[in-house]
Amino acid sequence: METISCEVCGEASNTALFSQYDLTHRVTDDLFTVVRCRGCRLLFLNPRPTREEIGGYYPAAYYPEAAPRQTGDLRRTAKRWSGNIRRWIAQDFYGYPVSESARRWQWARRFLLWPEFLWRRWRGRGLLPWVGQGRVLDVGCGSGGNLAVLQEQGWKVSGVDASAVAVAQAQARFGDRVRQGDLASMAYPERTFDTVLFSHVLEHVHAPLPLLREVWRIVDWEGRVVILCPNAGSLEARLFGRWWFPWELPRHLYHYERATLTRVLEAAGFRIESVRTGLGSLYFMASLDRLCEERFNRAVPCRRLIEKVLIRPFCFCVGHLGYGTELKVSARKDRSAG
Repeated sequence: METISCEVCGEASNTALFSQYDLTHRVTDDLFTVVRCRGCRLLFLNPRPTREEIGGYYPAAYYPEAAPRQTGDLRRTAKRWSGNIRRWIAQDFYGYPVSESARRWQWARRFLLWPEFLWRRWRGRGLLPWVGQGRVLDVGCGSGGNLAVLQEQGWKVSGVDASAVAVAQAQARFGDRVRQGDLASMAYPERTFDTVLFSHVLEHVHAPLPLLREVWRIVDWEGRVVILCPNAGSLEARLFGRWWFPWELPRHLYHYERATLTRVLEAAGFRIESVRTGLGSLYFMASLDRLCEERFNRAVPCRRLIEKVLIRPFCFCVGHLGYGTELKVSARKDRSAG
């Protein structure tokens, strides 16, 4: 274990927020403390496992291999139509490549699909906007779930992950486009990618600011970084306190709020384009389950009814107000930072 100063602003003083055990995987009986930096107000684990120790806190089954889903003829037909609509929306509203023959009628298609586009955005089902040549790097790609979806949408995908198990699974599908290790050790050439994606990864890394500066180096001039991570400033985090499920101690080393993640990205040379929060109820219910089990030694009564009638509408509204449990941030490379 190591005791650190804030790795973002360098401030040595901090305030302890709470302490909690590893309640998710229970690989240790140690007690861990989350502190708030008195300089930039970033939340982080302190003391924390070192880079050499952190692997021991991840169970062997942390990257389970997804089983293929079986679908009937009717479901395959519905999926095909849904895929067509998603592809048209991607081309008409998110800048995805479209053939010259289809471009003549794009205005009419856009008019017809406008209500569906708004409906999908309102439901939190937007797509990753197309950038440049469509070269995307998924940092912490795991077994390749995101890569498969992005490749199906037309992206030129690459991935990197620290787990040998996860990389072996991903390489079976994507070959040497997936590498094992940390991003800094990959030594990608400058301006190799148009988009770099961190899907629930940035909270796991020991040094987020140097990592994001490396991202700035390897994305093209119009490139973007897209980050999805737990929102430590969410209403759920405030309601559940130390029982909030996404604290995920000790594997989550940093805990971002809108202001602190914005500050880190700007320090790395990015300009914020959009910040949204998630609409789902998954983490709320997981936190509620944990609270009832740990504090009251019982399951949540009428769980399915409570989730459907109360929690889903609540999380949906809170997410649209900007206090959902997940941060979704898109930032563009700032040329002046170079």
